[in-house]
Amino acid sequence: MTRCAALVCLGLFVVPFGMLGQQGPLDFGRWKNFTDMKTVRGIMATQEGVWAATSGGLFLYTPSSGEFTKFTNAEGLSSNDLTAVAVDGGGRVWVGAFDGSINVYDPRTRLWREIMAVKESDRIQKGIRTFLVNGDTLLIGTDFGITVFLLSRFEFGDTYATFGFPTQAKINDLLIHRNRIWAATDLGVVSALLSAPNLSSPTAWSRYETAEGLPSRNATSIAAFSDTILVGTASGLAALAGNTFQTMGSTNGKIIVDLVARANDMLVVWNESQGYSVASLARPSATPSTLATNLVTSASGLVLQPSSSGFSVGTTTKGVAGWTGAAWVYVAPNGPQSNLFSSIVVDDNGVLWGASGISTRGLGFYSYDPAAPEGEQWRNYTVADYPVMQTNDYYKVSLGANGSVWVSSWGRGVLELVGDSIKRRLDQTTQPALAGSVPQDPNYVVVGGVAVDLKGNTWIVNRTAVNGRHLMRVSNDGSVKYHSAPSNGLFTNIVIDRNNTKWLANAEPNNKPATGLYYFNEDTLVAGTRFTGGWGLMTQTDGLPNSTILSLAVDVNGDVCVGTDFGMKIITDPLNPRVSSSGTTSFPLRGQSIQAIAVDAVNNKWVGTKEGVLVVTPDGVHFLAQYTVLSTGGKLVDNDVRCIAIDQRRGIVYLGTEKGLSSLEIKPVQMERNLTSLDIGPNPFVIPSSLQLTIRNLVSESSVKILTISGTLVTEFQAQGGGRAFWDGRDRRGELVPSGVYLVVGFAENGNQVIASKVAVVRR
Repeated sequence: MTRCAALVCLGLFVVPFGMLGQQGPLDFGRWKNFTDMKTVRGIMATQEGVWAATSGGLFLYTPSSGEFTKFTNAEGLSSNDLTAVAVDGGGRVWVGAFDGSINVYDPRTRLWREIMAVKESDRIQKGIRTFLVNGDTLLIGTDFGITVFLLSRFEFGDTYATFGFPTQAKINDLLIHRNRIWAATDLGVVSALLSAPNLSSPTAWSRYETAEGLPSRNATSIAAFSDTILVGTASGLAALAGNTFQTMGSTNGKIIVDLVARANDMLVVWNESQGYSVASLARPSATPSTLATNLVTSASGLVLQPSSSGFSVGTTTKGVAGWTGAAWVYVAPNGPQSNLFSSIVVDDNGVLWGASGISTRGLGFYSYDPAAPEGEQWRNYTVADYPVMQTNDYYKVSLGANGSVWVSSWGRGVLELVGDSIKRRLDQTTQPALAGSVPQDPNYVVVGGVAVDLKGNTWIVNRTAVNGRHLMRVSNDGSVKYHSAPSNGLFTNIVIDRNNTKWLANAEPNNKPATGLYYFNEDTLVAGTRFTGGWGLMTQTDGLPNSTILSLAVDVNGDVCVGTDFGMKIITDPLNPRVSSSGTTSFPLRGQSIQAIAVDAVNNKWVGTKEGVLVVTPDGVHFLAQYTVLSTGGKLVDNDVRCIAIDQRRGIVYLGTEKGLSSLEIKPVQMERNLTSLDIGPNPFVIPSSLQLTIRNLVSESSVKILTISGTLVTEFQAQGGGRAFWDGRDRRGELVPSGVYLVVGFAENGNQVIASKVAVVRR
């Protein structure tokens, strides 16, 4: 996070970024990431608890306290898309990722160390698949072979990638037994003497494939039991007898996931069509005896519980499943149901709502309340728990009237929520009714979004209503009126400006028709709509950068921001949108695919693109900041930012991607209309400190005075903007003040409003 660089903008020119890689003037640099950690790829048990490498990062579950410790790229990981985990003899935790990155965590220092040699290699496939600790050596199984890492010297040794197979083998599991190294690969099993002079040569390795008795070439796991090598494959379990393997008939056709030896038996876990089973093998030639079955989810690994005789299973959808002897108990950090965020909004209470997507990828929708206890902040809504949803393909969230939230599905209408309860679902069969979106299925209803006008009426977009009624207005009294668009619709979103004009987007990142920007004002206030029933259309010929409309926003001044697939335009006179001189094309964003637009309290535009987040001035002319995975030191979860929402009161920007949700604390927040009370923190304020005292809830153009309890002026300054002011603990001479209690007094610009609060200062 210390580099300065230049960004080549997606267009025909280069725009310099002086702040690339640095904390900008808009933010505090404090990031959080929110990911789904229920998809476990690797699992490891220690005395501290169970470590789980997941598709959303790493977590440690401590059974004695029931607590979770979570790590994402906001806490030091190079990637959240983890695939393997191990703990070495010194207690350090090793995690590997799909992209080849490796991170090492030392619990004593609580610091992460990054190893990027595999990721930065010229290999095409370089994912980390497994680890094996052998004394001072860490064997790393990858997509291309086995790599040796020397722990005491913290450096790489040899790499073994040629085993005699016709193509490159992926290492699924590793074993060292009787001075031999064994590897289960997707092409078979290989073995070699550790003392062989050249393990890089294929002649050093013995190969075992189906011709040698393996039930499948895809060997998933390997272990030693009673001095016998056992191999789990995608089609059963086999034991080595001499130079060939013998399949255990009772496991024929089963997808073996993992093998773990205990004192007197071997545990075997396999996946079946309806879940997984854990069985006990008393001896290599015995028939496995099933200990437990799970019909809810699939397994990815198994570990023994160090403090008991039990075991835990890493699952693909439910986190870690612990077997109590009678039932499965699932543990996973509280989080979203999915890492997919296709749409987000923040309601009046500061609760974030997110939708997951379409095309059977959707996993419902979720809410996040930052004021709730940590283990209760996320709530997930899926069709399994709420049958009224009828599908999990919910892709857009919108704010409604009176604090309600609307969630649009792809095919099953729209839900209205009040509080955290689903009040109703509207579709073709309800009152009011939304027409079907396709002629062949009248019940297939796609809702493109919901918005509330200045009169409190709710407007619902029916994307491709077969009867042409693309807009439905639900008045405060419950009456309904439909409006037909002069087109086939294809409307995916709606915003309403200060003139009660409805502006309609037509595209999603995965579906980009170029039908232009439609707008509708039933009072025909917009120029050119008197004889068109209130409808109008803008296309590229009217000054839009592109006719594919991906995002819309109305800014603080009432201007309409239009995000297209080739840049952003700000319409500064929404009553005359087609007059070319009234619109401003955001020159710095030219060529960018503008997937999301959010406006902060001081009217800056936060723009989500496939290349990260760009922040521009209110007029869209100048860059203020840029946030990418690279420039944030990996704290932004992904560059492909699909949606943005801002909690104006708390000063938090949320950035939704298909790899999770990131949040960033910012300075501009919603300003108070009146000075009612000051929110000051931290209190007590310990100085010197890298963090400043933050004074919130100021009105626009406020000034602040710091006084001693006796009334002596310590310092005074103007609020830095956005309803906030900051004090570094120094007086007018620039010296740190002594410990004590101080008065913080806020003054409105007109001098008629004054409010004071106290802060305790502790000088170290």
